[in-house]
Amino acid sequence: MSSCQSNLPSNLTVSLRELRMVFERLIQVTRLDAGLVTSLRDCALYSAALGLGGFARLAHNLEAVRSANPHALRLTADAERLTVDCGGQHAWIAADAVLDLAAERLRTQGSGTVEVRSATEIGELRVVEALAQRFRLQAEVAIDETAGSAEIVVSPAPKGMDVTVLERIRRNGLTVDAALWWQLFHRSAKALAPDSYVSRRHAGPIIVEADGKVIGRQDEDETDLSLLIAGAAQHGTTAINN
Repeated sequence: MSSCQSNLPSNLTVSLRELRMVFERLIQVTRLDAGLVTSLRDCALYSAALGLGGFARLAHNLEAVRSANPHALRLTADAERLTVDCGGQHAWIAADAVLDLAAERLRTQGSGTVEVRSATEIGELRVVEALAQRFRLQAEVAIDETAGSAEIVVSPAPKGMDVTVLERIRRNGLTVDAALWWQLFHRSAKALAPDSYVSRRHAGPIIVEADGKVIGRQDEDETDLSLLIAGAAQHGTTAINN
């Protein structure tokens, strides 16, 4: 191993923006339903932040979700509690729905308890603890790995609640094994369009038309459009000559 390689850090601290970007691209690469992108991105983020499957099992979890059927979830209710039967679906598929049910139960009946059954990767349901914080709620998730079930109890967050999980990530990022991160990063790049003259003209906050006209941001900055504009003129000349 070269001295340069040996000096590379074994761990990286990745920012919230980079985490979201890579997770969203990985969801697109896995070809999951576009309507699930935001929910699954947040589940992946909090799975890593809470020390669940996190980065190491991200690919596994996304593959498990790919063939998921949210319509398989079944809800039963009585005066005492709500029960969601996931029908063998991944816990991430149920996370947002279960939280919504618990929050509504808390609002209408003063007790936000929901039981979840028959979910795979049931331990991942703990992401609800972080998801609930955006509603100023506190969620306690008790997992029964053997039975494949969980009980979620939602209550109003205490006034002196500590910094939320999301705020902690925003401030400090997350630490991840460098080799694993770059593996995920490069895989996520498959979601990008191949680099070409056309793709460059439509990247960022502006669009450069084929004739060199700039659409979008017009403020003064250091963006060098000369190559794209020159390229547009060249392509236009070629098209006319042909």
